[in-house]
Amino acid sequence: MTIAYNLRKIRRFFSGVFAVGKWKSLKEAATFIYIVSTIFLIIVGTFLFSFISYIMGYSVFVPIHKMPKAQGLTFLTIFIGMLLIDFLVGTFFVWLYDKLIMMPTENIIREISEKTDKATSAFPVEMRQLIEDNPFVTVEKTGTWVDSIDQYINLAGNEKYYDETTACFNRKYFHQELSTMLKTEMMCDIKFSGSHKTYGDRSYAIFMIDIDHFKRINDEFGHQFGDEILALVGKTLKKAVANKGVVVRNGGEEFLLVVCLKYPESMEEFAEYVRALFEHDVRITGQGSKNRPVTCSIGYTPFPLIPERPTVISVQDYVKLADQAMYLSKTSGRNTWRGIESLRAPYAEEELKKMVDSILYAESSRYIRILCP
Repeated sequence: MTIAYNLRKIRRFFSGVFAVGKWKSLKEAATFIYIVSTIFLIIVGTFLFSFISYIMGYSVFVPIHKMPKAQGLTFLTIFIGMLLIDFLVGTFFVWLYDKLIMMPTENIIREISEKTDKATSAFPVEMRQLIEDNPFVTVEKTGTWVDSIDQYINLAGNEKYYDETTACFNRKYFHQELSTMLKTEMMCDIKFSGSHKTYGDRSYAIFMIDIDHFKRINDEFGHQFGDEILALVGKTLKKAVANKGVVVRNGGEEFLLVVCLKYPESMEEFAEYVRALFEHDVRITGQGSKNRPVTCSIGYTPFPLIPERPTVISVQDYVKLADQAMYLSKTSGRNTWRGIESLRAPYAEEELKKMVDSILYAESSRYIRILCP
């Protein structure tokens, strides 16, 4: 048991020794340097001994006890000299590695660790979870200094995508990260028209949500209270989305939801769920108001809208379609939702552009159906 444990321990140590550039300690680096130095000096010593023996007229391949006295002294001198040089050269390079690389790296790691802890603790718990479960960055965890730097870069990179008021992602995140991921995932999971959905099949949608009468709230209660409402909206929408997708503050009082639903979940049911949860959870309390509800208008579009031609509409145009559907909710009395469902694909580029520019034109041309409660 002890022998097996010691063998495993030795094997792990030498695995670390030969993981060049990923050493966890100076001991591993020093062992590697001495091994390389020893092998190099053995080769040099062998070549030097062979050359001198050849000059002296002796055979090289002779057992030590049978060597002539002069050749034996030569062998002993070279052997001791190589040992001394090995010790001096190895020690010098270990000292140099420690001075130029190991110590500065440990200082950097210490500073990075402190900054990472401070930055992470400054984020709300929900945002920290988004960072820890980042779907875009996969770091191989080997416990090396490279991982510490990767962790900090990952954190710092996500910090620029964070909206402080709502604790949601911001628009930059949608444009720079989420759009690419969404297109990739969509191409992997797409089901062409005519194919039957089975339990668990994934479908994607972009929801545009706008707070009803938000300007009135700001005018009546002030911008500070308006920010509190925005924070509550962000919390409510993240509760609604949960692990189905992400919430992005699109600017002002507009939010984007990018969600992945699994059959038999439907976009219509999800839209109604978000609307009802919003009305229930987002309320104006205090401020001389009697627990007044705040409502929202919702518009959504499937992604892709045209499964047989999934790449003909850009992500920005999908946002435009969802925004138009949301505007229809506004003009239909607010506190409701409108969705888009594809009927047939416009193959002419001009017709496709008209469809994106106006969903009312698309509906009249029977390219889409506008859904409502």
